[in-house]
Amino acid sequence: MDKTSLEIEGFDWYEGVPAAPATCAGDLLFVSGQMSVDAQRRVLHPGDVRAQATRAFDSLQTVLEAAGGSLDDVVDLISFHTDIRSVDTVFEVARGYFSSDYPAWTPLGTTGTYAPGIELSIRAIAHLGDEPKECFTPDSLAWMRELPLSAACRRGEHVFVSGQIGSTPSGGISSPGDAGAQAFLAYDHVRTALEAAGGSMGDVLDICSFHLDPRGMIPCEAGHMLTWGDTPIPNAPAWTAIGMPALYRTGALAQYRIIADLSAGERIAKTPASIHWKNTPNSGGSRKAQGMLIGMAGEVASDGEGNVTTPGDTLSQARYVFNRLREVVEMHGSTMDKIVEVTSFHKDHRAWEIVMEAGREFFDPDSPPAWTPVGAIGLWNPGYLHEIHALAVV
Repeated sequence: MDKTSLEIEGFDWYEGVPAAPATCAGDLLFVSGQMSVDAQRRVLHPGDVRAQATRAFDSLQTVLEAAGGSLDDVVDLISFHTDIRSVDTVFEVARGYFSSDYPAWTPLGTTGTYAPGIELSIRAIAHLGDEPKECFTPDSLAWMRELPLSAACRRGEHVFVSGQIGSTPSGGISSPGDAGAQAFLAYDHVRTALEAAGGSMGDVLDICSFHLDPRGMIPCEAGHMLTWGDTPIPNAPAWTAIGMPALYRTGALAQYRIIADLSAGERIAKTPASIHWKNTPNSGGSRKAQGMLIGMAGEVASDGEGNVTTPGDTLSQARYVFNRLREVVEMHGSTMDKIVEVTSFHKDHRAWEIVMEAGREFFDPDSPPAWTPVGAIGLWNPGYLHEIHALAVV
């Protein structure tokens, strides 16, 4: 599957980084985080979240139209907010752009992105195919019907599930203070949303979990093992766990966003020996036997035994991470050129420039991926400076 990196008028600042405003592979379009900036990445409307959201959605619309699509083709959004209290304002703005058939949407807090004053970054996946777009919100997730999002959005063989939390049907939080119990309930909601879209947990490729307290990842791992413990390691999905400063619902401790592929065949997992979680039901990267999309677990600067490599060295850790991503994609018989999207999570969001500098060594400058850098509060090991999640299309 050929990848095309889009060059779009008004996005001149992308020429200086190993990233594209968007990449297209087959019917899938991957859009970098859209922000309230001008062509030179100068911040527009500082302090005005509503105006910044409008600018971000206008930019998203421009990118989609340049690719031959429209906002109706968006199937998945993740929005990063420097103040989580602004999410409802962003939802209000979004209603002016999405009138029905809402995409899956996962809103998250962040410590920052490219520059001070950017309060919002919205990255997206669109499906430009001829198949109908179908959106689902089961009764057990009825609280989501009040928002401009769907619990699950399907087009063709791909299903995207909004970030699920340990919620009741009315939106209350179950098991307050218990991260593991909330994670298990969130997985139950994922299962229900997938079934409504015609899929199953056997179709899950990519799991991204976000945690209010990084220490909560340990009890959430128990929920992961309860969910996937019977899955053979060669058929496991990929899991990325990130600590973020805030989730949308007060009291939520973990949020799970999912990508599934309903293509024929079993799920195929590839995990190099250099990855320390190789003996657990969590792959380095997974795809369906007849599918084209690879979900790749967030890579970190950790050797095969779980030791942090080059502690405190931002550039060296980034290089190590990209080499692990390269190992995974090569095990799937492909190359780094097939990586279509990168989301990099940084303990210090200002590190994005150093990490992108490392990325120049691994990505073709004429065909870079979509790339969204954001700040995180913690990763699995305190010594990790960043974690990089990627998607590839082969």
